[in-house]
Amino acid sequence: MKKRIFSVSFLLFFCSLAVSAADSLVTAKPAMQQETHSGFTRARTRLVLSAETAGRVSQVNADVGDVTGEAAFACLDQTFIDLELSTNRAERDTLVVDRAYFRKEVERIRQLVKQNSSSESQLDTARRNLDKTKIQLDSLRIAADILKERKKRHCVQAPTGWQVIHRHVEPGQWVNTGEPVVEVGDYRSLLVPFALSMQEYQSLLQGEDALTVYLPDQQREVPANLLRTSPAFDEASRKIHLDLEIAEGVAPLRGGLRVELGLDIPLRTGAVLVPETALEQRYEQYWLTRPDGEEVRVVYLGTNDGPEGEWVSVVSPAIKPGDQFRLSGEK
Repeated sequence: MKKRIFSVSFLLFFCSLAVSAADSLVTAKPAMQQETHSGFTRARTRLVLSAETAGRVSQVNADVGDVTGEAAFACLDQTFIDLELSTNRAERDTLVVDRAYFRKEVERIRQLVKQNSSSESQLDTARRNLDKTKIQLDSLRIAADILKERKKRHCVQAPTGWQVIHRHVEPGQWVNTGEPVVEVGDYRSLLVPFALSMQEYQSLLQGEDALTVYLPDQQREVPANLLRTSPAFDEASRKIHLDLEIAEGVAPLRGGLRVELGLDIPLRTGAVLVPETALEQRYEQYWLTRPDGEEVRVVYLGTNDGPEGEWVSVVSPAIKPGDQFRLSGEK
């Protein structure tokens, strides 16, 4: 019984030592530096709309800076299209009258055939005339649809809610097919392009859920999101090209606003952060102690206050982030 009590007491003592040893170890963290990248806002999308047909501009409904609505931006003269549509409508009206007449004619001849007062050939002729009238009427309806589509394409329609960037035409001006009419941009949200190194890009991805950028001109910080990333590699800059989108907190929404993106990346010197209590100074030299008792000489770089207390930045070719060390005085 006494041996069993002694064994349990020894086990509890050993476990308390193991927990105490674990609590006395610290893990080195990479020392970070903040890099700031600058960019300028621009439209999320830009379009140059061109004329689909040649003609003279009859009206322009928006100027530079205006927000486009349901109305077309500009229309070409539609006089001849309207005349063709009027001619088509008159021909269809004539055929409608002919169709009614031939329909009655077929019915009369059918009754006469039943009474043996007319021949089958006369009935066939009347049916043929009725069928030809129906086919001609259908053909004119298709021609009318084509004319309406051509008339529609005489107008240049910009997407609703976009803004006019550059106006290329004026009323009375002649434009040819394919000639630019207007350039518009979608400024309902703003785009900011950046070129980052792989290390910077990885830092951006780590903080993507709470990504923010700073606008120096407006002295405010606004949320942003990663819109798209190019999969290509830029051999000249060796950077990754990506676009950030800003949709809130900016007024007015326009291009040319300076945007600063701050990224925390590890120091290229390989420095790490450890609690000041893990650092030991002897004869103007600084040391860290590994869990197995090995002492590593380090170069002291300075202090770095954090939420967990005062930390120090040190560097040595023998240590790296993730290494564990004892607190000072724990042997």
